[in-house]
Amino acid sequence: DLPARLEVIEGVSENASKEYSLERTLDKMQGDWTGIVFETAPWRETGSTILKGLDETQMLLDDQIVKTQSMRSSPYIGPFEDRVKLWEAKINTIQEVMDAWLKCQNGWLYLEPIFGSDDIMSQMPTEGRKFKTVDTTWRKTMLKLEVTAEVIIVGSDEELLATLNKSNGLLDEVNKGLSEYLETKRLAFPRFYFLSNDELLEI
Repeated sequence: DLPARLEVIEGVSENASKEYSLERTLDKMQGDWTGIVFETAPWRETGSTILKGLDETQMLLDDQIVKTQSMRSSPYIGPFEDRVKLWEAKINTIQEVMDAWLKCQNGWLYLEPIFGSDDIMSQMPTEGRKFKTVDTTWRKTMLKLEVTAEVIIVGSDEELLATLNKSNGLLDEVNKGLSEYLETKRLAFPRFYFLSNDELLEI
């Protein structure tokens, strides 16, 4: 019966068309990362660098995370399901790496000038050693970007994510120790209670 056959053919054709469209979208999403790199800038007199200009990268990431989630729920995902899952895992890792990296950068930027002081290092040797560990890791990590800075490669490195998370844990410990150290200063000199941590560190 021709009408029934035509209906089947149209259904198969529509499925094939939707599947092809999904595959094209996935190819384009992966291709969009070509040439996207982590940009850096020298930071003051530290001899190291920091990440800069991540807005466009974040916009691309946000867009692709939403698109990938949408693709996952498509009834035409069948032939590409594994590929989409792998892609989703990769871009989610990039997001985690960027979040951890920026957190580490903010912590390093705040603490680097503080622990650049011999006085602080001598008064807080434990925190000083922990910060030194983070500082060494930070410098090595930023140097590696001179070899390759492609976001799709560097950003999906799970070892880097583990390293950054470990550094952030150490930075949290250093900040906690620093707050406790400043609290002892305030207890010894009550007038210091009116000063912020940053102001107190300058004394």
